[in-house]
Amino acid sequence: MLSRAVRTERHHLRIRASRVALWGALAFALLGTKTLSAQEATPRSHTVKRGDTLWDLAKLYLGDSFLWPEIYRLNTDVIDDPHWIYPGEILKLPAPGATPTVAEAPPVQQAGEPTPPAAPPTPAATPAPTATGAPVYEPPIGVLDGPTVFPTSRIDAPISKRKTYVTAPMPTVKLGTFLSAPYVERGGGPRGAGHVVKVLNLSVTISGRDPKARAQLHDDIFISPPVGSAAAEGERYITYKFGPYLDDVGQVVIPTGIVQVTRAPRDREAAIAQVIGMFGEIEADQRLLPYDSTALHTIGHPEPIVDSIVTEVHAVNGNPVLPSVQDYLFVDVTSRDGIKIGDEFVLFEPHSKSDVSGAPANPEIVIARGQAVRVTRYGTTLMIIGERHPKIEPGTLARRVASMP
Repeated sequence: MLSRAVRTERHHLRIRASRVALWGALAFALLGTKTLSAQEATPRSHTVKRGDTLWDLAKLYLGDSFLWPEIYRLNTDVIDDPHWIYPGEILKLPAPGATPTVAEAPPVQQAGEPTPPAAPPTPAATPAPTATGAPVYEPPIGVLDGPTVFPTSRIDAPISKRKTYVTAPMPTVKLGTFLSAPYVERGGGPRGAGHVVKVLNLSVTISGRDPKARAQLHDDIFISPPVGSAAAEGERYITYKFGPYLDDVGQVVIPTGIVQVTRAPRDREAAIAQVIGMFGEIEADQRLLPYDSTALHTIGHPEPIVDSIVTEVHAVNGNPVLPSVQDYLFVDVTSRDGIKIGDEFVLFEPHSKSDVSGAPANPEIVIARGQAVRVTRYGTTLMIIGERHPKIEPGTLARRVASMP
């Protein structure tokens, strides 16, 4: 009986040992499969796609964006500059389990500055990547989050070799203001003027008046050029009409637009021009003047002066009820008096005695400020550039307060 019990116990022990060995082998097989699957899940290379950067690949495969130098060191035969990787490149990745080194942020250094003495190299140091060997500005963390495949605004050239771009100075009076401003001429207007013969595209017919046609922008017209002009293709002219005649001053000329020759006159035929700019109505029988760009050569700012030139307003263009900013005034000082385009005038009411007996006198009152936009031998056109009071009328006094150099 005793021997049978011993044999039975040994049998049960063998069964238990077999079960333990079986479960152990099964667990080992499962763990080995998971480890193998994890190793197989980590690729050993990456094909660059549009938008990839070493910074992002290090975050994806190594878990830390600052480990991008590990990928760069393995692919120096493919990558010339770590800031530039291109779609289609195949990059090797660090082996699983390798101990990478976190890249240190390089010092901020502006392009063109002298390179500080380099510290003795250490085995763990990572050289700052550069394609040319010249110092490269690396922005601090947070300004540019790692390398990028997009163009950057860094300038590697020394400051002494960089190109400088100079903005052209602006004219004192804008060309459009100069061309469109009415001005005073001799009685009868400018000599040798050309004229508009006919409007080809009859956009609008003015009813109740002579059979004239009014041109619109881009309409074609027949022209007879001013005396001495060949009306070559591309040449420009100013169309104008007459305004009022100012006694003791001269004839007011009012520009209406700009036309450009598209077909020169030949075989005794009229030239053809196109309307390329309009300041007012352009009609048949209006006159032509050569295009004048004098204002482009008036550069600078008027300087304050104490001047004795005092004049008065002879007329307000268009006779508005209340003249305002950008309206035009005509005064009788001329280029012979030293007036230049860009000079500034103050319109004022002079000091006067008080209407109240025994009260102090009334001081001078500034009404508005004007700028000379056209100056001829016969008069000056002022454009209102600032206004305090709307009382501007013929007879209002004007004094020059600033002159162009």
